[in-house]
Amino acid sequence: MRASDLLKFSTKALTERKLKAILTIVGIMIGPATIVALVGATQGYSNAAAGRFSSLGATTVFVSPVGRGTTLTSADVTTMQALPGVMHVLAYDEISGQISQGGETVGVSVIATDLTQLSQVIPTLLLQTGSITSSTDQVGAVLGNSIAYPGISGANNVSVGQVVTLDNVGRSSFTFGGGSVAFGGGGASSTSGGSGASSASTKRSFVVDGIYGYFGQGIGIDPDTSVFVPLSTGQLILHSADYSGIMVVASSAGAVSSVIDEIDAIYSTSVRVTSISSLLSSIQSITSGTTTLLEAVAATSVLVAFIGIMTTMLTSVIERTKEIGILKALGTSSRGIMLTFIAEALVVGIAGGIGGAVVGVGLSYLIINLLSQSSLGLGGGAGVNFAASGRGAAPSAASGSTTLVIAPAITPEIIALAMVLAIGVGVIGGLLPAWRASRMNPVEALRRS
Repeated sequence: MRASDLLKFSTKALTERKLKAILTIVGIMIGPATIVALVGATQGYSNAAAGRFSSLGATTVFVSPVGRGTTLTSADVTTMQALPGVMHVLAYDEISGQISQGGETVGVSVIATDLTQLSQVIPTLLLQTGSITSSTDQVGAVLGNSIAYPGISGANNVSVGQVVTLDNVGRSSFTFGGGSVAFGGGGASSTSGGSGASSASTKRSFVVDGIYGYFGQGIGIDPDTSVFVPLSTGQLILHSADYSGIMVVASSAGAVSSVIDEIDAIYSTSVRVTSISSLLSSIQSITSGTTTLLEAVAATSVLVAFIGIMTTMLTSVIERTKEIGILKALGTSSRGIMLTFIAEALVVGIAGGIGGAVVGVGLSYLIINLLSQSSLGLGGGAGVNFAASGRGAAPSAASGSTTLVIAPAITPEIIALAMVLAIGVGVIGGLLPAWRASRMNPVEALRRS
């Protein structure tokens, strides 16, 4: 028999036993679908996390005060700058505010820091237009991309030279025990009664000196939804010389651990230290664990599929004993009979591989959507929120959270692996039944039918 004849004969045999063939194909689909879904989702998550966190630099460390009464001052900046392995230190204040865009009131962060040095800490935050506000300018500001270009119906884009006005600019606060506890000014608090509005809140106008390019979600600060002003402006707004946090840049990725240890040794539990590298390590640990689970599930599904196709093909050999006897009586060789059954197994494997790959792609998106409804704690007060699409909520420095926009990493290599696995299971699972069919004596086959 020619290869084309074998394929036609095998396809005809499968169509005559549709239900059995479909169940066999579904059994084979489980392995490829599992691999494509889990690998695509976990690799997509890992890629998104690495891309987002690496944009801040693997050597960046965020230090923020913990608890009431703890403050960070210029003295702490001097202390951290003197630590071995530290290349840059940048203090900042994060202040809450609101802006009206298209009839909507949108919450924003006012980040007060030395803007001339910000590129040392966040090298991928690039100026799109305009110029950086000087350290002595108390009315100028640089806008995040989403504030300048809100994309809200009825909202106008902002250009350099315009004036933007923020409402309720001041320390964020919440009601606690009948009083208002404020954050954002280095831990200073107000105990005046109130309903939880910002203490020392005020309206503030800024002249737009520049606009940053789109950055995406960050950790510690969210550049796109922030208004950047000089540190002196932030201290003037808060009437405080304390800092919300300090960004420390180690001289190399290898020096990050020693820098963290030095900071921990000096400040103990009075500060929270969050590093980009530690978050990446946590993510890699999670994806590694998921990969192990993937291997276990895939191995089990492959075994089930192997047993399933072998059982089906053995049953097919018994059911088609008369057919095999007739073929042999008509002169079909044992090799031809064997190739016929292997061809059937090959068709089943190809169908299972294609179906499994398609189902796996769909499942990978489903997994990502499920992840988008959850958050992951990474220790030290840091966390990751997942998003299948969109930008998500802006993180705050106090929470140390970030949002990841994840797309499944479906690569040709993953699809090829799924196909090879399915075809391999089909062919190998069909070898024994094919061999048994080829060894049948035609006389005995016709007598038993």
